[in-house]
Amino acid sequence: MTERLYYTDSLLREFTARVVAQRATDRGPAVRLDRTAFYPTSGGQPHDTGSLDGVRVLDVWDDETGAVWHLLERPPEGDAVRGAIDWERRFDHMQQHSGQHLLSAACVRLLDAPTISFHLGTASSHIDLATPELSWDDAFRVEADVNRVIAENRPVEVHVVDEKNIHTVPLRRPPKVTGEIRVIWIRDYDAVACGGTHVPRTGAIGLLKIVRIERYKGGMRVGFLCGGRALADYQRVLRAVQAVSADLSVHPNEVGDAVARLKGELKEARRALQVADDVLMAAAAECLWREAPELGGERRIVAHLADHSFEQARAIAAHAITHPRTLALLAVSDAKGVRLVCARGADLPGRDAAATLRRAAEALGGRGGGTAELAQGGAPSQPRDAIVDALRGAVEPGERLA
Repeated sequence: MTERLYYTDSLLREFTARVVAQRATDRGPAVRLDRTAFYPTSGGQPHDTGSLDGVRVLDVWDDETGAVWHLLERPPEGDAVRGAIDWERRFDHMQQHSGQHLLSAACVRLLDAPTISFHLGTASSHIDLATPELSWDDAFRVEADVNRVIAENRPVEVHVVDEKNIHTVPLRRPPKVTGEIRVIWIRDYDAVACGGTHVPRTGAIGLLKIVRIERYKGGMRVGFLCGGRALADYQRVLRAVQAVSADLSVHPNEVGDAVARLKGELKEARRALQVADDVLMAAAAECLWREAPELGGERRIVAHLADHSFEQARAIAAHAITHPRTLALLAVSDAKGVRLVCARGADLPGRDAAATLRRAAEALGGRGGGTAELAQGGAPSQPRDAIVDALRGAVEPGERLA
């Protein structure tokens, strides 16, 4: 089986090895080495990348026998190769993974909430906790304790313990492997069986920041960033806050109060606009009612409203039928096509708004429905003249309004 150098030295950046097997895959050539420092995707941690004799390593995985395979851009030219790890990616994974150990340990210590899964992503990472609730106050408490241990720069030790002696180790959770078990031990804080890559001391994690908490499958998912990722995120957020504070002409610390004030002003403005819009729609309904012909003691308002929204058309129809014996069939054109609304007053029980609207919609190649008092529907986009003809024809089958 391949000798995995990463088990004993996470800081190893370069190594020499020999190719012991090659094979073709649907993604390209893959090789197995007599020893490797490349970490294969495992335990929630992504694989390393880098190169073998200058040939890019695109993916690393282990097969059912535990042998590690390296997917390459092209086959190597010889059997003896020199491997180089992409250190920026490796160190980022070390920071995130070591930070996750501290975060999971703190959740157990402070909240009695064990971690049931871990995922290290390319942009952010998360753990899933076996707890139904997690407040931001508790999250901040956990975060503070983790960063205390980071600042203390405690050793992160690697111990290989035989299965028969593993009971002597105060593991946070039972191991999932047997035989010789690799334990990551953070001095006086956490011990857990793990085959991943880790920093040598907690100070190298730099910082851990919890960035989101959400419910997930009956538990809680906690998103976090460590080290360089946390710094980059803080810079991104700070730039955004600075931009908003400049736009609002307030100090960054006053942005929250300024936004709350603006939200209140916006709410009042929307309320005033709604009142004004309602008055305007009532006036529009009045004009339409006065212009509508009266036939048989009824007013039948038929119109295609330019530059109106469907909500405004509904409001106009509602205002129109407050007049005696009135039927309103209105249409607007928007990004969705033609939208129709039909309403009739309570003093016109013989009129069926739904039937009237359906006739108009079907004439335009659409459909609609509702009640005898109010109906609405839609149809594909049409020229204005075609819409008006359909509305007029629907008001009374066989009758055209002047």
